[in-house]
Amino acid sequence: MDCLRQTIEKFRTVFGAEALVDILQAEPRAITARFHGNMCYTCGTVDYFEDFAAMYSECAGEDWTVESYRQNPDGSYTAVLKPRSEVKTRKRHIKVIIAGEEIDYTVETT
Repeated sequence: MDCLRQTIEKFRTVFGAEALVDILQAEPRAITARFHGNMCYTCGTVDYFEDFAAMYSECAGEDWTVESYRQNPDGSYTAVLKPRSEVKTRKRHIKVIIAGEEIDYTVETT
């Protein structure tokens, strides 16, 4: 898990003022991470998850990607990252509030 430790340090150095990451679970072929911070209030939030996966890929020597992500009730996000070769579908959580009505759904893509 040295790559994970290195990736967290690099991510915090680059994005620490905007985005923070906590590892919830780390397995050899899957990482579950919680992303939080100011980035939760901006568009393009998923880019932080992808950047983390790219940084991890550099160290691991294998291309990793975001398999799924979901916004938590507190505004943070939980993302699951896996090797790209093992991801068949990707799940994106979408929550929109229009005129006080919340629309909350998940989109699955291949």
